[in-house]
Amino acid sequence: MECKTFNGLWLTDIDDTILPSSGGSPRIYSYVSSFLRVLDDHCILTVPVTFKTKPELKELSRRLNYSFKAYIAEGGCSTIISEALVHSFSTNAASGELEIVLCRSRLVLDEIFNSLENSSCADKYVRLTSLTPVEASELLNTSLKEAENAVNREFTEVVYSGSGECIKIIEKKAVSQGFKAFKTRRFLHLAEAGKEEAVRRLLGLIGHRLKGLTISSGDSPADAAFLSTAEVPIIVSNSHVDWFRRYPYLRISDSIPYSLIDTVSRLLLLKQPALNQAY
Repeated sequence: MECKTFNGLWLTDIDDTILPSSGGSPRIYSYVSSFLRVLDDHCILTVPVTFKTKPELKELSRRLNYSFKAYIAEGGCSTIISEALVHSFSTNAASGELEIVLCRSRLVLDEIFNSLENSSCADKYVRLTSLTPVEASELLNTSLKEAENAVNREFTEVVYSGSGECIKIIEKKAVSQGFKAFKTRRFLHLAEAGKEEAVRRLLGLIGHRLKGLTISSGDSPADAAFLSTAEVPIIVSNSHVDWFRRYPYLRISDSIPYSLIDTVSRLLLLKQPALNQAY
């Protein structure tokens, strides 16, 4: 079914938000897939907003047996959107995809690491793209295929270090050289753009087709800016959320993805006011 307008929009991170970072069981994938199809039936648009790469998201779509009409990859650097979504409603709408690119090649990030060669952190961090798929699989705790897709980055770099001090130094270097740095639970992501910028660009293209509530969901400080673009932000976390400065928001602290899907269902399908939820 083609929707002329959308009765709601759900912008969501993936890992530790709608899926456990380890990927989850076939039962969880089936549950998420079924819910996404219910949202489709009600003309509610779901857009992943993630640090995952395009190959990772294509694999996710395969495992879900579900095609997203738009998704934001590599932390905002790349937005893939179906041509049918950006054009006016038509039975003859194009079936291809458009890509909005906000970043240059990740090679521009080399200058950050070149400046660290003589620092105390020189041998205390690893770049995800420098690892073999086997090494990346061990670091990410994923399958070899998932690791291959994660390493295949066009625009961003992912940094891991057991030293919190080194992470701070790398973050400071990146910002001082005009790049953006985003912390997730385990990693530091470096890029030229962020999720919020990509979301705003996407909304500029499809806003004329949205008439319902816009909600967002994420789990870490790296999601804070894009969470704030929605009318109802939802934080999926069982730890402190003092990193989120916009109020009010909803908070979910258990049972990924079941509690989140229950909340999204209440907001977008049952249209219950957010004030009835636990803050």
